[in-house]
Amino acid sequence: MSERQTMSSDVRKIIYGTLIGFIAMLCLWFGLLFTLGCNATLGCGKAEPTPARTSVSTLPAATLPSAKSGGVAGVEIPLPTGLVEPAPGGAEVARPSNPGGAGPAVLLPGNVAAGAELFTTYCVECHGEQGKQGIDNPGSAAGTVPQLSPINSTLTSADYQVFVYNVDLFLEHGSRPAGDAPAKIMPAWGDQGVLTAQQIADTIAYVVSLNP
Repeated sequence: MSERQTMSSDVRKIIYGTLIGFIAMLCLWFGLLFTLGCNATLGCGKAEPTPARTSVSTLPAATLPSAKSGGVAGVEIPLPTGLVEPAPGGAEVARPSNPGGAGPAVLLPGNVAAGAELFTTYCVECHGEQGKQGIDNPGSAAGTVPQLSPINSTLTSADYQVFVYNVDLFLEHGSRPAGDAPAKIMPAWGDQGVLTAQQIADTIAYVVSLNP
């Protein structure tokens, strides 16, 4: 073997030895990191544990209590704070013939001046100026449309909110007077969408002002 061949063989051995040593060092280094990070276990113990799944029994469907007042177009409207329906006893409180609870108007402040204009447009025809004259209503048991000034005494109340509630029921849902064939029937201003909630609140405020 020549001297050149011997030198080439030695160089290859050095290169191979260096590569093998480098690879061995990498393996030792990664092994050390794995051991320190995972506590020398095959499964890394410092990883975030998977939370255990706990079975939960099916909850029964909850039923929300209905608001006492009812509502308009299927929407329940709570009564204003402190408002309670008149307690039974004594004269029965007048109620419209059509069913339904208080509408959103009971939650709104009313404007008496605006209510007076609305009253002139929609109510004078049946209730007269300032609600003082019930117009003739053939076919009804009473013979005339009820006056609003003074209004039916069972609807009035020292509690303004109760008074508002009582009047609102008639404006929201309307009412058919007792009798075989009354010529005039109270329209359902709210249910029919003729008046907005604010307009109803304004009209109520005016009616209440007629009965101080």
